Amino acid sequence: MKKLLLKDLNLGQTDAKNELLHNSPEEINRFCESFVAPPSLSIDRYLNGDKYFIIGLKGTGKTALLRYVSLKLELNETSRSEFVLFKSEIDEQLKKDFAKAARIQIIDENSKDYEGEEFEPVWRWFMYRKIANVLKNGASHFVEDNDLNSFCDLVGSEYLDKPEKTGLMRLVPNIRKGNIEISYSPKLGLEFDWDENGRAKVKFPELVRKADDLFARLQPGEERLNIFFDELELDYASAKQHARDAALIRDLVVTIEKLNAICKRKKYPLCLYAAIRSEVLSSVVSLGKEINKPLADFGSIIMWNKAGLDAKQQPLLNIIEQKISSSRVENGLEKIESAGIWEYYFPKKIDGKSPQIYILHNSWYRPRDIVRLLLSVQDQYPNEEIFILQGIEAVRKAYSTASWVELTEELKARYSSDEIEGIRNILYGFKQISTVAEVIMRAEELKEDHDSVAKLLKGRKIKDVLRDLFRVGIIGNIDSKHIKMRFSFRGDEDILFDHKIFIHNALRGHLSIYH
Repeated sequence: MKKLLLKDLNLGQTDAKNELLHNSPEEINRFCESFVAPPSLSIDRYLNGDKYFIIGLKGTGKTALLRYVSLKLELNETSRSEFVLFKSEIDEQLKKDFAKAARIQIIDENSKDYEGEEFEPVWRWFMYRKIANVLKNGASHFVEDNDLNSFCDLVGSEYLDKPEKTGLMRLVPNIRKGNIEISYSPKLGLEFDWDENGRAKVKFPELVRKADDLFARLQPGEERLNIFFDELELDYASAKQHARDAALIRDLVVTIEKLNAICKRKKYPLCLYAAIRSEVLSSVVSLGKEINKPLADFGSIIMWNKAGLDAKQQPLLNIIEQKISSSRVENGLEKIESAGIWEYYFPKKIDGKSPQIYILHNSWYRPRDIVRLLLSVQDQYPNEEIFILQGIEAVRKAYSTASWVELTEELKARYSSDEIEGIRNILYGFKQISTVAEVIMRAEELKEDHDSVAKLLKGRKIKDVLRDLFRVGIIGNIDSKHIKMRFSFRGDEDILFDHKIFIHNALRGHLSIYH
């Protein structure tokens, strides 16, 4: 009988986009076969365009869901998907170009307030150019008529003084003193003061309004176009960049909602999607504009914890079962039912608990956590046939450190690197269960010897810090009998300061936590 070793199992990647690097038929089939939809979320509503925002903490599967939706849509040969990766593709220079185009001016380096024009017109221009670029390749998302030709000519009329611009850089307008320079085209039918070089300077808002009018006059075609925006993240590099990036994301949400409304009304075969990290929203919402309503109406929050279910029935565990089962079938072995997978591939007990409970209690109920844990064992013990107890125990410290790094990434939307180091110093070597008063006392004691703690306390109240640590899952609450626990990823919205603080089990190794 053929042996299947751990190295033969396709457990996926911690980042779903890396599972489809080559977009080969084998990769696509493997990804779709092993995909598990988040509970209580209707894929069909995303396929038909009723929903187009995906909200969730880092690692909950937003990218995987976007990719799955795009692949399902592309089963129809007349559907095409395009991805824009905010973090990977829209780099600091591109963000500066966006800000320059919108003439955003930060009032104070340490202030979240800003004034100036908004990003909505820039985002609309960006999306119009993206659509026009797709249409250049002969796609029939819209009926080819005079209005479509005029639309494409208009959004492609900008004179590029730097023709070496490539990719997304070409989609951001180059605005100087509120004007954009365009090249003459008789097809445009626009009356401007053209110079001897056949160029004219036009007020950017005026040009966008003309593009808006032409876009609304297009006729729907036969092919569908789906544009996905992913990796909408914030870093606290500086107050200026933080405010700018938050405004960028806020206006992207507003622009997507407005353009999708036009597309629905006009019956255009076009839908814009976006995946947004939960922790980003609080920073974005604080800048004004009503984005909560469109997110609630046209979005879904990914939550893997199902209240009332036994641990062995939690949907998150289906991901492990599905990936192992799919790998067996792919390697020509018989399929094993769910219970059999746990009996065959895992020890009966890990740290005194069933493997299902151990994995759940050492995760944040996110796919990325369990994939990271299993990949760590697979990497260290590739020639084993099962996830042996020795292997799971051996990777505990490395998994703990990787989890801390992941969680502090979520804090970067609000905290500087020095402040995050201050948080680590407060928790390092502390006890797992404590009162709020004990945490406050410890922080006060440490600020004398740790500059990072002093910096943290200078601008923050410990209760506000604890509230953020609860939100991202670093800490939870535990009752007086040390039985019942509360965590944000289990659906508990806010910390209870009259309850004891509980540092997550999986972080004990990295933070040298003692009982």
